[in-house]
Order: sequence, then C-alpha cells, then structure tokens
Amino acid sequence: MQQVLATATGIALVCLLLSIIASHVQEIVASFISSRARTLEAAIQKMMEDPQLYQIFLNHPLIQNISFCPPKFLKLKFLSENRARPTYIPSSLFSKVLLASLAIRHRAAEADFPTLLEVMPESPLKTKLRTLMTGVLRDAESCRLAVEQWYDSTMDRVNGFYKRQTQWMLLGLGLLLAILCNANLLHLASGLWASQAARDQVNAVAEMYRCSGGPECESLRRDYDHARRTIEKDLWALPLGYDLGYVKNYWYTFNQPALGETRLHHTMKILAHWLVNLFGWLLTGIAVSLGAPFWFDVLNKFINLRITGAKPPKAENAQPA
Repeated sequence: MQQVLATATGIALVCLLLSIIASHVQEIVASFISSRARTLEAAIQKMMEDPQLYQIFLNHPLIQNISFCPPKFLKLKFLSENRARPTYIPSSLFSKVLLASLAIRHRAAEADFPTLLEVMPESPLKTKLRTLMTGVLRDAESCRLAVEQWYDSTMDRVNGFYKRQTQWMLLGLGLLLAILCNANLLHLASGLWASQAARDQVNAVAEMYRCSGGPECESLRRDYDHARRTIEKDLWALPLGYDLGYVKNYWYTFNQPALGETRLHHTMKILAHWLVNLFGWLLTGIAVSLGAPFWFDVLNKFINLRITGAKPPKAENAQPA
C-alpha cells in the first residue's frame, strides 16, 4: 500500500510542478494577446448587437477607468494590440453604463430602463430587454436588477468558455513541456515503482507542498520559481530529461539493425518505442491541462492519506470476542 501511495504521490507532484509552469506561461501569453479582454468584448457585443452602442459604452469614462492596454513584448507593437479594454466589469457598473449609453445612443434624457424602452426603436437589444423585464416594467429597480442578472448569467457562460480555451492552451503547453522535459508518465510510473530511492526523494519534496489551508496555499500553487528549482535540483532521481549519452547512442544505432535482426523487425521496434513515448507525453499533456489547483488538492490528499494511514474501526462496530 505504501508503495502504491508513494508512486501516486510522485506522479501527482510532477504533474503539479509542470502544471504550475504551464499555468505561468499561459498567463503571460494571455496578457500579451489580451485573451480575457477579447472574450469579454465579444460577449458584450453579442449582448448589445449594436456596434455604435458598444463604442459609446466602451468610451464611457467609468469603463475607460478600468481599461488598460496589453503589455508589449520587447516593445514590438505588432505582437499585441494597442487598445485599452477592460478585462472585468461588475454587474452594477454594467447596468449603469448601459443605461447612460442607451440615453446617448437614442438622444433621450437619462431616466430608467422602462422610460428608455418606450423611446427605443425596434432592435434585438430592445427585444431582449423587454423579455427580461416582462412583469416588472413598472418597477425601475426591478428592471435594473433584471439587467444585472442577465449580465451575471452571461458572464457565467463566458467564464466557462474561457476556461475551456485555457484548458486547450494548457494541453498544448503540457505536451510541449512533456517533450522538452521528457516527462513521460509511463516511464515516470515505472521508475517510481521500481526505485525506493526515487519514492523517498519524491515524498520528501512533496512535503514542501503540503498545506492545511490559508493564503499560503495559493502562493504554493502558483510559485513558478519554486517549481522550476524543484525540478532542476530536487528531483534528479526521477526519469525526467534526456541522457545525452543515450541520445547519441540511439541516433548512432537508429539506422543500424542489431546483428541477426531483420530490417522489418528493427523498424517495428523503433515504431513501438516512439508510440510509447508519444502516448506517455500525451498523458502528461492531458494531466497538465487539469490545472495546478487540481493536482495541488490531489497531492495533499495523497500526503495526508500516507501519513494518517487507514482509519481504525469504530468502537460501536467492534465485534465481541
């Protein structure tokens, strides 16, 4: 049982460290390409379905106060857009700015949503607002709350869409890290299972990531520098990385079958070798795409289970001798 837990702990630890690195890189890329701002912009444009109204909304001073341009990579402008856009808008601010934007768009005195609905021409946005405010058109406060609930429910769907996009990016980054670091889950599991020294080393490193709760847990989940140093210095016994001597020997014998080995058998052996590598790397990429919080929680559960062991039977369940 201890061997199984130690092997599972080692796999979870490596997946956590790679997930931290992948998440860090993903956040950097997302900041340069403004993926959060793009997603929010597309969602609000779809809600309004009026480009002119959206420009009025975006140029409102309250929205401009929370809008920022993305960072520049080495001051190269062609790698990122030079547009100030918000990445997050509270629902209360959205309803207020939408009300002011509608008044400007339709040249009406700013009042409330029921009053503006009367002067608005027929449009997809008017149909949406009228449907949302059915039964509460005489209550301006209820209409405002209906708009805010509409925005919140839309943002829930947008967050789900953004998380799916992030997961695909983490899958690609995880696969790239698996190839660069030669992090093959199949080789990792077999190496941990066969080596007591590797299991002991991994369990010692895993104790550093043990957390019982609190703000320090979040810092451990996202500590990129700590994760990188751990992989470089503290996990030397794991089957990670490439052995230069093995690589040279492999490429030397790549096109030279062994004595008495047919060409077909040699080709099939090479194909099987690479299929195992690709499958192991793909498993690592899928594991990394689950995210650092997932593996952080899994690692803590494995550590606690290994320390506490199995629960003793309760007194009321004990049978008399």
